[in-house]
Amino acid sequence: MDMQHETITFERTFPVSPARVFQAYTSEKEREKWSAPNKETHFEILETDLRTGGREKAQCGTEGNMMTMVVAYHFVEQDRLIVFTEELWCDDQVLTVALITFDLSEAKNGGTTLKLTDQVTSLVGNNVISGHRSGYGHALKNLEVLLANG
Repeated sequence: MDMQHETITFERTFPVSPARVFQAYTSEKEREKWSAPNKETHFEILETDLRTGGREKAQCGTEGNMMTMVVAYHFVEQDRLIVFTEELWCDDQVLTVALITFDLSEAKNGGTTLKLTDQVTSLVGNNVISGHRSGYGHALKNLEVLLANG
């Protein structure tokens, strides 16, 4: 086993309210649009119960290389905070386990600041950690485009 750990932090400011950013996460259709890091990657929410104590299952990846995400929501505060653990599986092998926090606050000049913290443990080496960093980085760019377009 090649276990690796890393904490990845992103901070972005969006010209919309915290309620709108929160809605972009809680809307399955919107999140499916912005979560896939590129056009070749497919992201689909299979089932969700997005509340404190809720669970979610999703699939992501490219054709022939699909992975399953199993999420447990530990704390959800409307328009403010989402804290969850995420397991990434390929068939019957767990690849990563992560504690992820979406922390929303009002920006000083208006809009919303999102601080995303991803504390990830990879059980299969550093490449999957790079995938977390790259995937969330691209997803946040997609979220910015979605929010800018209405």
